[in-house]
Amino acid sequence: MAFRRNPLSLDELRELARKRFLGRSASSASALSVAEAQHLFEELEIHQIELELQNEHLNTARLQLESALNQSNQFNDFAPVGIFSLDGAGTITKLNLAGASLLGRERARLLGSRLALFVADADRPNFNAMLEQATGSGDVQSGELTFANKGPLVSHVQIKVAALAPSLGWQIILLDVTERRLAQEQLRASEERWKLALEAAGDGVWDWNVLTGETAYSRRFGQLYGFAENEYGHHLDDWITRIHPKDKSRVINAHQDCLSGQHDSTSVEFRGQCKDGNYKWVLSRGSVVSRSAEGKALRMVGTQVDISARKQTEEALLVASRFQQAVFDSLVAQVAVLDHRATVLQTNAAWRQYAHACGFSERPCCLSSSYLSILACLTEQDPQTLQAAQLGISAVLAGELPQFHLPEPFFTPLDNRWFSLKITPVHDQAQRLVVSHEDVTALKTAELASLTLANVDTLTGALSRRNFFNLAEQEVARSIRYDLPLMVLMLDLDHFKTINDQHGHAAGDVVLQKCVQTVTSVLRESDLIGRIGGEEFAVLLPNTPLEGGRALAQRIVESVRANPVQAGGKPIVYTVSIGAGCLSGEHAFDELLGLADAALYRAKDAGRDRLELSTELPPALG
Repeated sequence: MAFRRNPLSLDELRELARKRFLGRSASSASALSVAEAQHLFEELEIHQIELELQNEHLNTARLQLESALNQSNQFNDFAPVGIFSLDGAGTITKLNLAGASLLGRERARLLGSRLALFVADADRPNFNAMLEQATGSGDVQSGELTFANKGPLVSHVQIKVAALAPSLGWQIILLDVTERRLAQEQLRASEERWKLALEAAGDGVWDWNVLTGETAYSRRFGQLYGFAENEYGHHLDDWITRIHPKDKSRVINAHQDCLSGQHDSTSVEFRGQCKDGNYKWVLSRGSVVSRSAEGKALRMVGTQVDISARKQTEEALLVASRFQQAVFDSLVAQVAVLDHRATVLQTNAAWRQYAHACGFSERPCCLSSSYLSILACLTEQDPQTLQAAQLGISAVLAGELPQFHLPEPFFTPLDNRWFSLKITPVHDQAQRLVVSHEDVTALKTAELASLTLANVDTLTGALSRRNFFNLAEQEVARSIRYDLPLMVLMLDLDHFKTINDQHGHAAGDVVLQKCVQTVTSVLRESDLIGRIGGEEFAVLLPNTPLEGGRALAQRIVESVRANPVQAGGKPIVYTVSIGAGCLSGEHAFDELLGLADAALYRAKDAGRDRLELSTELPPALG
């Protein structure tokens, strides 16, 4: 839609005004005085301003109208139904994208075409009649038509026609109901074959006249219960009386719900009595196929099929499942079954008891059925354990591993316990997994105690000789690789044999312990102290230049001297001698330790209770 700009240009506006003025009769106004002329000019000026304001309002309204029309067009294009505007001749003047898609053509090519040309020949008179009725009555006309699309396809549509203002045309809405019509046609075709198909499939068919109770049973129906043809009976009571007493009320209630319209159909399993007096399990399905105008059921049709074998299988599976759960619950380890998404499907008694006893089952994260969420809750978000478990699950599911063991037990901080983790595939179609947690706290505690004995000197708490040397070799290699300074100190307690002889070995042990405590209080967190021999200790100072190491070693000498040991109510004053070596051209810790050891001997020879530096200093500091 195009809009004329209002006002026109000033020249065009003046020309139009001049022509209109000349077309009017000549004015008979008399000459004006100066005051009257001045007043007239003011009025004209005010009138001009009023016209300008009106013109501004008109332009604003025009822009709003254009925006509203654009939004309306966009909304129409998003609509799921076809929307058409026709002029008085039935020509398409406007349509949305859904309408163009329904007709199978581009929107630009459809504009200007008559919509009636796309209606199937048989329905075209009905379409034209709907247009006339909508115009004549003013009411919306509804119906269903067939549209012939481009090619062999045919569309069935639901149509609504509304007349616009007289002689302006019509507004039409089309809803594609092709799939529904096809489904209805297929249903009608299937209804003609269902009885024969069910009979051929082995299902017994029953047809019940609800008003009279007369019931027709197929030949196969009687055979299900061991009866010959027409021997079963011809009334509903013939069936009802043969239902197992424990199932009868349930079956009758299910059919009553269907008759009342509460349910569209019924499907119920029960035991029916055979000719020989035994019972077999059957599945009965049925639905009401005819009702009166008031909605009362008139006819109900259904089938019955023997499910005795399935019931026996289900019973056997139930027994097996109970047996499996009993075995499952007898396991000491905590066991859970997961699906391929690592969702917990089943747990054993040990799993449930542990979760309840430790309070894990009440935590929000453990309420999830995701195994990884539960593991995160147990380990308090330990990233190493979670990542290893996730990778292990993926590898087992992908067949890359026959089973997965977590390399190290995981720790549960809430109760300070350790658990091993094992994941085993079930090798079934569902790709289920079995995960087990076994309490290895006792073994882990023993392992940690053994590790502590191996790595820490039990008397003083300093690192063991072996552990200290291993860590020192790593620090030397790192310092050489990154060109970092490194110092090592050799400490020896002065006259330690005299302390043992005068105060006893117990007092000597206390002195050793106190010495390590004092030295540790001076060291930094990154520094290491290890017991090398009886009263000999070594200290490693990573990333420490000569002057920094000298100052720290001197503080050690002074701190030890200032902190005597109380033994037997008497102070035992003791001192240490220190030899220091600074990393220069050495390539192994043994070489660096040799420099410090040589310096230690010089400290002892010079009177003890002192620090001596290695004579071989780094080139940059020498």
